[in-house]
Amino acid sequence: MCILSACHNKKEESVSTSVNDTSVTTEASNDISDETRKLLELGEYDDIELKGNDRDAVSIVKNDQRFLFPECKVLSVTYTTFSENDTFLSLNKKEVLELIDLIEESPILKDGDSLSNYGVKDDTQEKYAKICIVYKNSRGEVQNVWLNTFKGDVLHFCDSLGEDYRIGPNKKLVKFITKHTGYRVLSTADFDKIERIVVKYNNEEYQLSAKKTEQFIKAVKKLDKRQDEFHDSNLTALAYTSDGDVYHIKAGVGEYSENDIAIEGACYKGTENVVRLLEK
Repeated sequence: MCILSACHNKKEESVSTSVNDTSVTTEASNDISDETRKLLELGEYDDIELKGNDRDAVSIVKNDQRFLFPECKVLSVTYTTFSENDTFLSLNKKEVLELIDLIEESPILKDGDSLSNYGVKDDTQEKYAKICIVYKNSRGEVQNVWLNTFKGDVLHFCDSLGEDYRIGPNKKLVKFITKHTGYRVLSTADFDKIERIVVKYNNEEYQLSAKKTEQFIKAVKKLDKRQDEFHDSNLTALAYTSDGDVYHIKAGVGEYSENDIAIEGACYKGTENVVRLLEK
């Protein structure tokens, strides 16, 4: 069971980005949602355009069971994981175009088709990583598309019309996402690498002692998976390892019982064992 994820090693600079430059969307500013506006305030790209005779002028279309972006200007790419809020992804032009290519190369899975047909086992853990691409089409309309979570090498693809598809498997696309968002997973088998843990709980921060760190790890290891659901959370732990890495543990009280805990997109029983460690 892998239950920790880290979101560090983010790229800080890009030769083709202009952070906090909102001039690109001026002509369509009255038509974009508050959510999109907030994403664009995190940063925007300059001079990244998609062209081609096969592309539509307005919106994403299906092309032989694959998606094809319209002729557009890519304004922003942001990402969210269960342990971080929306973050601007500082990519250069080549990397943005590579991301688009990987999405367009991913086949659309048939409705109701079992993932086992694509080599994805039923017990494969779904990882929460959300990529949002904001673009302006040739009419000046600002639209969003999302890649939302992945199981194996299969991702959910959502467009601005609310259509939700599964695309993949595409190992290269998943590798791209994990590389550029810094998403990594620490298996419970490697918990012995954890040297210290800092916990944020109900907006308070706790530096766990060596004894409580040991108890915390022991409690988390014993959590029993209950179901695949992700809940808003009030607990985040930063685990510092002997390798010099920092991993996030994100947990939350679930809807079903005060003793439920959500870690990496799954609901677990046993929260009381963890929360007690945080009580003063």
